[in-house]
Amino acid sequence: MRGRHLRRRFSLQPSFMKDDHAEDKTKRDKVGRNNAVDDAIGPANARHKIVVMGAAKVGKTSIITQFLYNTFTTKYKRTIEEMHQGNFSIAGVSLTLDILDTAGSYEFPAMRALSISSADAFILVYDVTDATTFEEVRMIRDQIHETKATSAVPIVVVGNKIDLLAEDSDLREVEYATTESVVTVDWENGFVEVSAARNENITQVFKELLSQAKITYNLSPALR
Repeated sequence: MRGRHLRRRFSLQPSFMKDDHAEDKTKRDKVGRNNAVDDAIGPANARHKIVVMGAAKVGKTSIITQFLYNTFTTKYKRTIEEMHQGNFSIAGVSLTLDILDTAGSYEFPAMRALSISSADAFILVYDVTDATTFEEVRMIRDQIHETKATSAVPIVVVGNKIDLLAEDSDLREVEYATTESVVTVDWENGFVEVSAARNENITQVFKELLSQAKITYNLSPALR
């Protein structure tokens, strides 16, 4: 089954490298197509395929749509495979991110294996109120290492739905401190907790991913 391909082109301002605030979000959303992103040439160009993976209903699509389009919907729509594209300009560096939103299950093992083998970096999403979704992240990470035949892969693990904890802290099933230690120390991957519903720390996910990727792919110092 062929996935949908959604494209958006805009200039990514330095606010991307900071925590997202409402003012920054408004500025970013107003940026048009006539920016310097098309003017960068040569080694200043970088393109990376990012695959977003995790269990069903953890908010993978919501994280992508908040980052690229500043939108969020409570209506759940099952994803098979959907490609999004963002073209950014950071300090004169042209950066294209092809972001693949994947199915939240093992119904399509061949498709999942192909997605992993063709990707440069990964965002693995779980629900902080459902411990089983973190265990799926653990299994996906193992599959990535097996498929890539290396553990030197840029990965950011993302705990979503922290907004639910504001209403009832007892809903948390995946502890922050323990998980952060496992992911950042034991796994040596990036770690961020977010709320896609409230657009909290969403840009931090991609900032962390660039930080992970630049080590492996030696991106321009302008991205640091």
